[in-house]
Amino acid sequence: MTGPAVPRPAAPALQEKDATSANVRQDFRHRLTADDIETIRRLISRRMNWFGFGGRLEHHFRLQRSDEFQRTVSEGGPALVFVHVLMNALSFFIRHPNNSADDMQIWLTTLILVSSAIVVGIFTAQVPVLKRSFNILGALCGGLIIFVAMTAAQLYENLDLAQDATYTAMLGMVVTGLGMRLLLPAVTMALIVPTLIALGTGIVTEARIDWLSICSYAGSGITICLYLAYRQELIDRRAFLQSLLLSWESQQLDVANRKLDQLSRRDPLTNLANRRDFNESLHSEWERARRDHTPISLLFIDIDHFKLYNDHYGHAAGDACLVRVSQVLGDALKRPGDLAARYGGEEFVLLLPNTDIQGARRVAERLIRKVDAEQIAHLHSRTANNITISIGVATHIPQHDHLHAQHLLESADAALYSAKNRGRHQYQVAPVHPSTVASKS
Repeated sequence: MTGPAVPRPAAPALQEKDATSANVRQDFRHRLTADDIETIRRLISRRMNWFGFGGRLEHHFRLQRSDEFQRTVSEGGPALVFVHVLMNALSFFIRHPNNSADDMQIWLTTLILVSSAIVVGIFTAQVPVLKRSFNILGALCGGLIIFVAMTAAQLYENLDLAQDATYTAMLGMVVTGLGMRLLLPAVTMALIVPTLIALGTGIVTEARIDWLSICSYAGSGITICLYLAYRQELIDRRAFLQSLLLSWESQQLDVANRKLDQLSRRDPLTNLANRRDFNESLHSEWERARRDHTPISLLFIDIDHFKLYNDHYGHAAGDACLVRVSQVLGDALKRPGDLAARYGGEEFVLLLPNTDIQGARRVAERLIRKVDAEQIAHLHSRTANNITISIGVATHIPQHDHLHAQHLLESADAALYSAKNRGRHQYQVAPVHPSTVASKS
């Protein structure tokens, strides 16, 4: 039993062209402004019995139509060629015995010209320079097919061949008007002008013209194709505008969600990371350190006698104190991977990835000096006359053992408790775990 067929990838050149065009249109969608959106909403609210947006909107709508033309021709071209070859083969083998030499010459000339127009149309879809002018070239190719087929229908002596040529002209109208994604002005020119020229050619050459057939086939064919092309372009234009509006609203929603996520990860008072963001970062950095076999350090920080500060200076002054201390902590971070967070109340944490115990000690010493240098008065402190901090320091190199990130936090918390018991306004280092010592040795 054979498995499902695997779709063949597109040719690299075609993929590159599609990617370039798609990137241009995607960049346009990302650069939409509020004025553009207002224009789009105003256009959608209209009945849209007009054509042409003007400006950037019209340019990018035509780019989209150009890409649709390329896909339609690339995908439907082989089928069109097959139908064309089949129709002409049947016409030749069925009508051949009854054809005169003049009819055979007309048939061969028609075959060459129509085949050439189809080849040029398919070639246009594959060449970027030509694809930009797809409305003109598509209209010319479709118009040539209609003109040649309608002229041949008037010149054939064999009525059966004339009928076949009429069917070819009708098929050319349908493909040109509906299949190639041309804009309405191009469709109008491609259908009406070749028909009039073909009729004029028939009159000049005194060809047999069946006006009833002309009016019934050509007239109804042009009318129906133009109306359907008109309706399809209205639908496409509205869909284009709605897709732009939907894309813009999606972008605005993404921006709002990102802002909401950022707000949910920040402490509203200090603007440091909050406990949720810290916990996620701690576990992420712990796993990274485990993979890379690098040390990770954590500083647990507490403002000494902060309850007394709040009681005597008020909660507004307490908030201002927290903000000033948080600024010191934030300024102490020297690397993008370091993280300062408010853990709760007057407690803060500093996460220092890829930092050994010596580096963590230096950071703790620097923080104590900098908070002292702020000289935030705290006359009711039992440690000093200004705001001071106590710090617990813990460092670990995660191994493939039973320890988790929470162990680092608990170690730093225990070291902070030790610093408080030893008189505050200092830092204490948690005992180094045996696996960390073994890894260093």
